[in-house]
Parts: sequence; C-alpha cells; structure tokens
Amino acid sequence: MRRTLSGFLGLALSTLGLAGCGTFSIPRVAAQGTTIVFPVPAGFGAGFGRALNESLEYGVNPAGCAISPDQNSPLEDFQRGELLFALRTDSDVGSNLNTYLKVRYITRVHADEASRVALPPEGDAFYNIGTPLESGQTVAFVDIPYDVEPNTYYVFMERWKRDPQQANCFVKQAPIMFGTKPWLAWAGLTGWGGQSPEAGMQIHVVASSYGSALFHDTAFGFDKWNVDGSYSFNGYTGALDYVIPSPALRLWVGDPSTGQYPAAREFTLAYPAGKLEITGATLGGLHRSGGFVSVSTTSSPSGCDGSGTARISVIDPDKQAHWVDVVYRLRDFAQCGQAVLDDFTVVEGSQKAYNLDGNPINAVVYLDPVYSF
Repeated sequence: MRRTLSGFLGLALSTLGLAGCGTFSIPRVAAQGTTIVFPVPAGFGAGFGRALNESLEYGVNPAGCAISPDQNSPLEDFQRGELLFALRTDSDVGSNLNTYLKVRYITRVHADEASRVALPPEGDAFYNIGTPLESGQTVAFVDIPYDVEPNTYYVFMERWKRDPQQANCFVKQAPIMFGTKPWLAWAGLTGWGGQSPEAGMQIHVVASSYGSALFHDTAFGFDKWNVDGSYSFNGYTGALDYVIPSPALRLWVGDPSTGQYPAAREFTLAYPAGKLEITGATLGGLHRSGGFVSVSTTSSPSGCDGSGTARISVIDPDKQAHWVDVVYRLRDFAQCGQAVLDDFTVVEGSQKAYNLDGNPINAVVYLDPVYSF
C-alpha cells in the first residue's frame, strides 16, 4: 500500500505551520567578484550537486549535455540534481539573462539542540512547530562574477537533474513546493517563498574596490572554496563535498481524522534493493534526543533488480517527531537510474501505532513526494 500527502497535508500544514518561506540572502548587497550566501526555502527539495555548475561560463546558458556522470565524484548528486541561480535584469522570469551564478558549495545547517533558539521558555514543554529548524536550512555559497556591472538585479533559482534517459544530460525541472505551484523566487519582504513564483529575489551589485575577484585569491591558502574539513578524532579527513546530506524519503505518521500522533510506531518499507541502499533514518524533530528510531533492513540486490525491506521502529513519548526521514544512496545511477516515489511502498498490514498509554491507535503512513523528490 502506498499513501501520499493528499489526505494528510492539510493537517500537517495547519498543525506544523509548513509554509513556503525563506530568509533574505546574506547580504542583499554584494560587491563584484565576491561570494555570498543564498538560502533555499524550507520545503524545497534542493539538489546538492555541482557537476553542471562547474561547466558554467559567464553569460552563457548551461550546456546541459556532454557531461559524463561520475559515480565517485563528490560533485554529483544523481538523485536530487543541483541548483542554478540565474541573474536577470528585472523581476520578470522572462527578462534578459545576464549570467548564471556559479555555486561554490551547498550544504544544510541545523540549529543545535542546546542552542537558545532551540530551547523553550523556562517551564514550557520541549515542543517546536514548523519545518525550518527540524529540516535544516539549505544554503548555497554563490559567486557574483567580477564582470557583472554594478546595478540592481533579480536572482531566480532553478533545479536541474540528470536525465534518466540520457545519462550525459541535465534537464531543467519545475520544483514543486506544498500545493501545486512551481517554485522560483519571490521579491517580497519575507524573502523567497512559493506563493508568488513570477518574481525574482532582488539583489544590488556594487563596484569592487579590488582589481580582481576575491574568490580567486589564493593568498589565504585556498582556491575556489576547495577547503578540507578535518575530523582528526576518528581519523577521517575529507573534502567538504563529501559531507553533504544524503537523499532521504520522508514518511509522515498520523491519523488525519483525529490529529493524533503516535508515541510509538513501527512499519515496514519495501524498496528496490538493486537501485538503492538504505543507510539509516533520522527523526523529524528538533529535539532528537527525546525519541529513538532504528532501521533493520533485509535485501537481495542483483544488478539493478532485487527487492528489500526496511523495518522502521520509533519510540517518541513526547510525540514531537511527526515524520521519519529514511536515508539512502543510489547504487549506480548510469545503469539503474534515480529513485522515484513508486519505488517505495509501505507493506500492507505492517503499520503499528500506540498512544502514550500503550494502546493501539489508528495511525497511517504517508510518503511525502514534495520534500523527498
């Protein structure tokens, strides 16, 4: 049995406040030849790859084909693709393109569970609503080329993914947020969101007082953001590109007729073991230490074929984790393709849910097609 958010989304939106909102870029004013940070709105399924970005040339539309896939490259995100940032002369998506802005690095940041933003007022329960803190804030480090003339521009975010039919090609997609509107950007006072997709985010480019682009400066011991992150305690040293988040399937659990969320639940997920490998799961809550999730998998991969099951068990006495993200990785995109919603099925009769007293409740599992894909 496979359920989607069609029946559960209204409840989740009203209960959790899952609005399509973002933040201002940091900063809204940028000098020529500098690297700035852009946020990606909550709920938007961002791609973390940079293979297509590496091929971008100033003032030229992206060459979507003839980029061979490299299964071992840290620049590839075969499942989610990557984000491109188009710099245009006004707020109309059809306006003249100045250039695409190259992404140097993209990642996700989370509020620390012990930080002040995560703590409730003294005496209040540890309960947080909304998705920005739980899902993390995706951010992209983006170059403003030195050749961009000082002026006011509008930035539009685009999502590109590898074409399953032509592995060497990227295709532009229309990302979907909650509801049915494709997401681009919004120049409103609340930053980027999904309610007014016809406008871009305004940014002011000012003249640089330097004679060249700062992101090409090697005086500080790095070049083009190729910085190593060292984890010496456990003997691991790797580039930052290797620590981007893996793709995940989001599974909501609840009863849309009563609004109840279980204090404990278990279900079994069937998936194509030849196409992907499940590596773990995380709770959908800011205070993850308040609950427990475990994954037990059984699989029989054979080339791109073969089946697998994953038993997901959750103990959540405070009922804060309204969803579970099942983390996975593709085995071989070039041969087996990307994961799609129909690849995952909740096994009929495997759902078990209980309230705080240990009594069974009528809770069902919904596969989230918006966040996951």
